[in-house]
Amino acid sequence: MLLLNKIIVLYICLKMRDLQKNIYDFTTLFVRVTTGFLMFYLHGLGKITSGYERWEKLGRTITDLIGIDSLAIPLGFMASFSESILAVFILAGFYTRTSTLFLGFTMLVAFSKHFFSEGLKSGEMALLYLIMCIVIYLLGPGKFSVDRLIKK
Repeated sequence: MLLLNKIIVLYICLKMRDLQKNIYDFTTLFVRVTTGFLMFYLHGLGKITSGYERWEKLGRTITDLIGIDSLAIPLGFMASFSESILAVFILAGFYTRTSTLFLGFTMLVAFSKHFFSEGLKSGEMALLYLIMCIVIYLLGPGKFSVDRLIKK
């Protein structure tokens, strides 16, 4: 056991020497994992498991603007799907840029709803997630992602 601990510490020390060279990869990993996990756990899980009543309420955000009430449940499901399943995709780095586009659009709609009804302070969290989606889209999936494994 002691030998294993020494090997692990040695490995970490060797990797830390290369940290400056790999800072981009660790940054993309950190941003993807934290954003994806927080979105899934704090927002998406409850919405995707709550059912069609909640989806309809979420979908009304857009249908009130476009005037097509019959799309409330499908649009609400799509918002729930992007905040849950696509957040897990972002966390894993699977179809990262596509997932961030959909989640970013969902956050744009959420932010605009809060901004126009209650002001900037109300939509602060949606705006932060929107900014993180833009950052992840620009950074890409990075070295430590499923996209990178598929690409090989």
